[in-house]
Amino acid sequence: MILELHDLVCGYRPGKPVIGPLSFSVSEGEVVCLLGPNGIGKTTLFKTVLGLLAPLSGKISVCGHDSLEFSIKEFARAVAYVPQSHTPPFPYTVRDIVVMGRNPNMAEFASPKKADFDKADEMLALMGIGDLAGREYTEISGGEQQLALIARALAQETRLLVMDEPTSHLDYGNEMRVLSQATQLSRLGYTIIMITHTPGHAFLCADRVVAVGRGGFFACGTPDEVMTEENLKTIYGVDIQLAEVVLKESGRRVKICVPAAIV
Repeated sequence: MILELHDLVCGYRPGKPVIGPLSFSVSEGEVVCLLGPNGIGKTTLFKTVLGLLAPLSGKISVCGHDSLEFSIKEFARAVAYVPQSHTPPFPYTVRDIVVMGRNPNMAEFASPKKADFDKADEMLALMGIGDLAGREYTEISGGEQQLALIARALAQETRLLVMDEPTSHLDYGNEMRVLSQATQLSRLGYTIIMITHTPGHAFLCADRVVAVGRGGFFACGTPDEVMTEENLKTIYGVDIQLAEVVLKESGRRVKICVPAAIV
């Protein structure tokens, strides 16, 4: 297991839990979608996993080791974070943004070397945006920025990517591009845990789903096991019907979520 949570309780002040206790594990190479309504504590959970907040109780294990045993740089070589969005204070080039991910692999006060820029270019090419390396990051599209942020995380040379709503604010085309890249990365052995507010994303790319809801609701399992109509109503408070479509080229059967109110 690359990530394990043991009775984890998260919050900002002792005695004021926001979410938990939660226990689940993530295996190497999996894509795991975290679902839940606004305000339930998903981002608080991610901040705790990333070490930005101390657990109120419970334990987090990364690659078999207690997360509290890592130094900052050791942790950054094990876990990478992809935020919803990022606005740099200066008009860095896309290559410069990505090479910042090399910091955990560099000595203190060192400057990036040719090998670091080569790694940045390699990750940009992997994301399919190598041609944007010399462009100013602030001038490329939102979808391209998100792919650049994923490339930056990959430049850290970690195997676990934590993505906080990576498709938020994107148009449909860029949303699908980001999900497609997540699927491709899992096939290359990367592990991804991501928050999404679109339940259908789990049917498209997730191996497992972690769902949290009001009243202590918690479920973990495959998309088919967790994303039942009953569970979706419990999570989101609206009636949702599941339908199945057959993709033309592959013949793959994929479930989709349709709010019953508009059926």
